[in-house]
Amino acid sequence: MKKKIKLIIFHPYSYLGGADNSLSRLINNLNLKKFSILFLSLNNSYLKKTLGKKISFKTINVSRSLLSIPKLRNEILNINERKYKKIIIISNQNFANIISYFATLNLKNIKKIFIDRNHLDELQFHSNFKEKIKKKIIKILMRFTYPKADKIIGICKKLSDDLGHFIGKKVDTIYSPSFDKSIIDKSLKRNSLSGKYKYILNVSRFSKRKDHITTLKAFKIVSDKIRNIKLILIGYGSEHKKIINYAKELKIYKKLIVVNKTYNPYTYMKKSKLLILTSVYEGFPNVLVESLTIGTPVISTNCNAGASEILLNGKGGELIKIGDYKKLSDKIIAFFKSPKKLKFKTKLARKNLYRFGLKRHAKIYTNIFQKI
Repeated sequence: MKKKIKLIIFHPYSYLGGADNSLSRLINNLNLKKFSILFLSLNNSYLKKTLGKKISFKTINVSRSLLSIPKLRNEILNINERKYKKIIIISNQNFANIISYFATLNLKNIKKIFIDRNHLDELQFHSNFKEKIKKKIIKILMRFTYPKADKIIGICKKLSDDLGHFIGKKVDTIYSPSFDKSIIDKSLKRNSLSGKYKYILNVSRFSKRKDHITTLKAFKIVSDKIRNIKLILIGYGSEHKKIINYAKELKIYKKLIVVNKTYNPYTYMKKSKLLILTSVYEGFPNVLVESLTIGTPVISTNCNAGASEILLNGKGGELIKIGDYKKLSDKIIAFFKSPKKLKFKTKLARKNLYRFGLKRHAKIYTNIFQKI
């Protein structure tokens, strides 16, 4: 019997969201006769519900991610190398990559793949002095640790190019596996939306980086000019109360539908006329590809990174500057007055979604795992 390749996926915080969906799609499309997979996280991974019978899950119980280094190292050392063709640790996000480096220090037989899922712009934003210092330390450590990885991967070209320039080493681009045709069937399921309203949708975590304030400001202008329109917000997170309070302040709360969590946002996408994304920074916004897959047009901020590549630099959807709620409202109103232009762009974008296909993504990773 041929030996398998051991994959250790270190994903510290596993929640409902784009990163976990990408990992789930990768695992589901790998040939598990060739790979044995251990998924390590600091919390109880939500992926366990769907992947628990296919791969092994372990939770590293620590109060802070930094404290996971010795425990992660022990997990690696406890693996019997002789059983496997090779052992590869795959970590996700900058701080996890740094932890993986120190956990595998002097373990020469362990191959390291670092995946960055957010643009470097992430490290420019902070809410307090402590967070500012923390992000400065992360940047310093990235420059030191990243060049020592066996492979560094970014999930879109702009992210990879900027990261490569920053660390002084080539970063490969592997697009996120977000073109999943199975969501089309999911989008056809019933929901409670009324047919008498026009719906605009925003699907994103309730956090500062997603900038729901810009979404709300734009919707305020739009709702004053277009009748029977509602805004659906799907997400969860620390900014929930702030978003609700600001909507009340703008006197648009009654025109909002807030869905805190759902495993099927696609049924809302199908019923919506538009999907909008107002993020300050991104890695690869899967939700844009998912919306286009279903056929719902997209308006997004031209943030670093990913959105412009998905939307073909504006040929496959509308792009606006970060925080420009007036331009966003103009484009929404223009769409409702004459939807043909944006619908044509949507068709063009859909023709190019093969770049983000699930099998294509898994094939690229399989080749890396075998050759590294």
